[in-house]
Amino acid sequence: MADEETPKNPPSTRPKLQLKVSDEQAKGSYANFVVIHNNEAEFVFDFVFVEPQRPVGQVVSRVLANPRTAKKLLVGLSKLLENYEKCFGEIAAPDPTAPQGTYH
Repeated sequence: MADEETPKNPPSTRPKLQLKVSDEQAKGSYANFVVIHNNEAEFVFDFVFVEPQRPVGQVVSRVLANPRTAKKLLVGLSKLLENYEKCFGEIAAPDPTAPQGTYH
């Protein structure tokens, strides 16, 4: 036990991150579709709103992230979805055999 390393910055000594959100950003954007691209250096998340029965979507937000941040997003979102399903029931997974090009 004496060989255990103590973290460089234990949680109690880390400075708290303060986030600022502009009034426009605080309104948020609704997306019902997401397209994700990546290369060696970055992931690109295009959040899209597609109107029912219209084959045209509008990108409402594009987020670029490094691989480490993308991994943190995956882990965090997985935990939140797990908690959500415990409270509200299982979310139906998209049908992987559905024909491509359908939106709803």
